[in-house]
Amino acid sequence: MNKSTKRFPAHLEDYNAKNGFHIQMNRNYTATVRNLREFVNYINKPDTDICPDVFGNILSHDETVGDDFKYTLNTIIGEVKGFAVFNAQHKHTYIECTDKSETISIKTSNGELITFSVLFNTCVDVKYHNGKDDFNIIGFHGGQTPVPHTPVTLHTVLLEKEG
Repeated sequence: MNKSTKRFPAHLEDYNAKNGFHIQMNRNYTATVRNLREFVNYINKPDTDICPDVFGNILSHDETVGDDFKYTLNTIIGEVKGFAVFNAQHKHTYIECTDKSETISIKTSNGELITFSVLFNTCVDVKYHNGKDDFNIIGFHGGQTPVPHTPVTLHTVLLEKEG
């Protein structure tokens, strides 16, 4: 497991959440996290027992905290688990592919079906199963929208290796 080097916004350094978040550290211990600095200090202790399989599972949420607290908390968890995060103010699920080709199927809370297929660690195919042949994508780049609403039957993300 990685240690956390996450820097937080100054207003969160000493902030204490009213109710806290119950976060699994290992199979036998769930921590109540109210203060992000204390959470990072605990994670970074050399004798902290963290189980990669369950670490970071948030069992209860403090609904009184702002998005910046949730974003920072999920960023810390992602960093320690070795994952990137995006839209980190929302609930995160971390999935590590163990084979060079795997498919992950998702059903949204309103029943929408999406699959992500990692192929030979070179690309990820995204398919939205909407009962039609095609679906719309939008591409963003630095605040611009170079790909406006565009109908596609499949969207592929290339996993480019630098060097």
